[in-house]
Amino acid sequence: MRSYFLVLLRRGPAWSPEKTEETKRLGAGHMANIEAMAKAKKLVLAGPTDVPVDDRTAIAGIFIIDAKDRAEVDALLAGDPAIVAGRFEPVVMPWYGPAGITYAGAAQ
Repeated sequence: MRSYFLVLLRRGPAWSPEKTEETKRLGAGHMANIEAMAKAKKLVLAGPTDVPVDDRTAIAGIFIIDAKDRAEVDALLAGDPAIVAGRFEPVVMPWYGPAGITYAGAAQ
């Protein structure tokens, strides 16, 4: 067992279900940040949750991040335009899990 950080991505104050050019741009930036964290070997796992589209405060996804401290997690999340814009609001907490967890297709 070792420590990681669990990030719950709650829908933030700027979240809406509408698809606009801006939400598409923020979604693409969100995915680019996920890929960058994975390539840096900081993102262990990530994924969306299956929640109702009309639940404005739902937890929409999770990250498990391998970081030395909360400041490093905050710096990684600051690169996510969807978080910066308030579409997602991160809830960060220490999490203990198995050493070396990964998934098929993880960034090499």
